[in-house]
Amino acid sequence: MTKRIEQDEEALAGAEEAKKYAEAHKRYAGLMYRTLLKDLGALNISGKYLEIGAGPGFLATMIVENNPDVSITAVDISPGMVSVANEYIQERELQERIRYVIGDASDESTMRELGRFDLVYSAFSLHHWKDPERCISNLWNAVADNGILYIHDFKRVWWLYFLPLRTGEIRSIRASYTPKEIGAILRKLGLGKYKIKTLFPFFLQSIIVWK
Repeated sequence: MTKRIEQDEEALAGAEEAKKYAEAHKRYAGLMYRTLLKDLGALNISGKYLEIGAGPGFLATMIVENNPDVSITAVDISPGMVSVANEYIQERELQERIRYVIGDASDESTMRELGRFDLVYSAFSLHHWKDPERCISNLWNAVADNGILYIHDFKRVWWLYFLPLRTGEIRSIRASYTPKEIGAILRKLGLGKYKIKTLFPFFLQSIIVWK
């Protein structure tokens, strides 16, 4: 297996940068999250959700609009992104069901203050985390009894290293983890009740951990 290449980039702190990001991603958000939404639907969990790395709010909005028994606390490290997301949520009139806060998954005290949730999930953030073991541990501590931790991300695959591409997605895939690497992290944390599955188009994966 080819070596992981860490993705070197800064969080989108400014509102203008965040707006440009949101505009660029809005048109294909449905396609981007289609497999994830199908996975979450199969889990059939109602109640309180916590989303980590929530970005401009597209995923949280799609979830609550299709699940009337769900409320979401959404966390993003970028103040600009949180501002953009709050505007979008207000446009959709969902501010009573989606609460956005600025926070870092690696900050144990911040995560603890958020409380505990029936479902803690994150999409396309794992490969960005500088300390994935610490972040996963913090997310796991936020899962309520009988709850679920769900992580959706790219999967590092060898054949993408030989494509002459330099897009952001390719860099993200090269920075992502293999199922073997993820399994090692989970076992180190003492999390034995988990499932890692590859998703179409074969460079996506989901990690489901049951409490």
